[in-house]
Amino acid sequence: MFLSEIIPGFTSSISLREDFSHWSGIDRLQSACLGMILLGTEAVFPIKEDLFTPREAAKSVKMSPRRRRDFTAARLALKRLTRQLGFVEEERPDWTIETLGSDGEKPCLAESTLYCSVSHSGRLVVAVANKYPIGVDLEAVSKKALRVWNLLTLPKERELIPLSSLGPERTATRAWTIKEAAAKALGLHLFEAIREVEVVRVGEEEGVMKYKEKTYPVRHAEGDGYVITLITCDDL
Repeated sequence: MFLSEIIPGFTSSISLREDFSHWSGIDRLQSACLGMILLGTEAVFPIKEDLFTPREAAKSVKMSPRRRRDFTAARLALKRLTRQLGFVEEERPDWTIETLGSDGEKPCLAESTLYCSVSHSGRLVVAVANKYPIGVDLEAVSKKALRVWNLLTLPKERELIPLSSLGPERTATRAWTIKEAAAKALGLHLFEAIREVEVVRVGEEEGVMKYKEKTYPVRHAEGDGYVITLITCDDL
């Protein structure tokens, strides 16, 4: 009933192009949004057909090879999600499906009015869509977040690691992804999210964040050395 009120005949679209069903928490992420696609980029590169719209192409030519590869993976995931949600015909060429918003930075899903978010790390890319603002972040579990822990956290957050049973790397990575996903969902610059979003609790599949004196739920999925964090503004 909820989905059909948004778009007549609409059905939720979930695609895991590899077998990610063993990831802990993945079901909770899927049920929290209207559409989600998780791709292994090794299976989709190299791209043989034209992918970019003119605006996307103009942006990509200014990028380094590594950044351009990440940008390409994100465009591919968003275009596939656009098709799966039924906003464009299956046979419509990729180069006609716009995934850059009017500001040239935020993602979009062609002509739809749904909110979306995309993230990539290493060999994976994830894209999500929802009726309300949404933010997703994907990161490899590593010591990277630990190395800059004191720069990324508020004084109240410094006790997250010793209080967590997940271990330092998994805890720090989750905390970092919360800041990233919150920035996207709330429309903040990342430095604002670092300063204004407080990570209250970090757990295996659920966490809690605080923004402007309100606390909100956070969802995590983890597998194959990666963590995905999802924040939806219908929770806010």
